[in-house]
Amino acid sequence: MKNTLFIIRGKQWYGYLLLCLMVAGCTQAHNIRTPGKDRVRVRPVTVMTYNIRIGAGLRKYGRNPYLLKDEIQPRLGPIIAAIGSVDPDIVGLQEVLGEKQAAAIARALNMNYAYVPHGLERYGAWWGVALLSKFPILHVTRQEISSGRGNTRANCIAELDVFDTLWTVVILHKDKDQRDGAALYRTMEMIEKQQGPALLLGDFNIRPGDKRWAITATRFQDSLYRTRTENARQVEKRGTWPGKPGKYQGKRIDYILVDKGRFDVLDAGLVDKKYRSASDHLGYYAVVRLRGR
Repeated sequence: MKNTLFIIRGKQWYGYLLLCLMVAGCTQAHNIRTPGKDRVRVRPVTVMTYNIRIGAGLRKYGRNPYLLKDEIQPRLGPIIAAIGSVDPDIVGLQEVLGEKQAAAIARALNMNYAYVPHGLERYGAWWGVALLSKFPILHVTRQEISSGRGNTRANCIAELDVFDTLWTVVILHKDKDQRDGAALYRTMEMIEKQQGPALLLGDFNIRPGDKRWAITATRFQDSLYRTRTENARQVEKRGTWPGKPGKYQGKRIDYILVDKGRFDVLDAGLVDKKYRSASDHLGYYAVVRLRGR
C-alpha cells in the first residue's frame, strides 16, 4: 500500500504505544461497517463536518449544551437523516454526548467510528468529537489543545486507509473563548508531523477573515474557496449557523480545510433545508479528490 499503512509487531508495537501515550493519548477505533456494494475503484470522497448539539435540535436555542444534557432527551433521528441525505464517506461530529451517542449514529449509518472526549476526568469528560468513516480507521489519537473549567478541548487525529493511501483526518472543536490562537498552533504542530495528505475539519468558532487563519494557512486552504459551484456560493451567502429560528444569520464557523496542492475540491454545500432544524449548526460538506489518483 502507498504511504506505508503500518504493521506493528513485537517491540515495535510497545515502542509505538509508549510514544502515543506520551505525546497525546491513544483511543480506540471501531471498524464496524458491514461490507456492502462499495465501489472499490478510486472516486471522489465526500467529507462532512457537523456540530450536532448533542441531539437537541433547536430546542432551548442558545442554551449551554452542558445544561441541555440534563434538560432534554436527545433526538438522533434528525441528525442521522441529515447526514444520510449527503451520503458522506468521512464525517467529523462535534458536541457529541459521549461514545454511546457516536456509536448509535455510526451504526444507523453503517459507518466505522471513533470517539474522543474533550476531557478525561473532571472538565469536558461528558462530551467530545467523533469520526465516522466508510473507510477503515487505522488508529486514532486524542490531542488536548486547551484546558480548564469549561474550556478543555481535544482533537481527534485519525489515520484512514482511503483507497490504499494513508489520509490523516483531524476533527476540531475549538473553544470560542480561546482567542490567542494557541489551540490552532498546537493543532498545526501535530499535523506538521504527518507526511501524507491531511484534512482539518470542524467547528473552529472563528469567522472568515479572522487573522488567526494565518496559523492554518501554512498548510491548509478553505475548501469553500477551492470550488465555485452554485452550491458553494450558497454556503458563502448562507453560512453554517442558522441563528434564531426564522431569522437569517449567514455566519460561517464550520470548515473543511484541505491540504495545499494535494486535493481538488469538486463541490461544497449544506444539508438540504428540510434537515436544517436538526441542530443549531448546518451540516457542511465538500467533495474532494486526491490529486494523481
